[in-house]
Amino acid sequence: MSNGSKPQLLVVDDDPSIRESLGALLTSAGYDVVVAENGASAVSHLDRTLADLIVTDLNMPGMSGMDLTYHVRSRYPATLIVAMSGDYQGDSVPAGIVADRYYPKGQHPHNLLAVIASLIESQAAESVYDIRTRPAMDS
Repeated sequence: MSNGSKPQLLVVDDDPSIRESLGALLTSAGYDVVVAENGASAVSHLDRTLADLIVTDLNMPGMSGMDLTYHVRSRYPATLIVAMSGDYQGDSVPAGIVADRYYPKGQHPHNLLAVIASLIESQAAESVYDIRTRPAMDS
């Protein structure tokens, strides 16, 4: 996360009601949120402004969420990804999906907030650890 500012989240879903309700939920939780209606729109946004975390539906027309996650991993490997879908059961990331976490659609939205908060806290802790353990550079 950048210099103490709010984490930047990108919500990607082709269903306008899901996209807007998640955007409102995450904004009310204190995140800066941008929404995109599909993978191509998300890529266009990422080319202009990098997100700290992406919440993406996996099943979308055109560029799917699966394709989006592969694109993000190859271009922006530090960006966190939460994949979501109603097609998989359980909380573990389904095989073949390159996401940090998985959120099954239909669960209580507070579960998504918990997933996002834990990912962001983990990344912040890793950043502090990296700074503290990095060898000092010789002048």
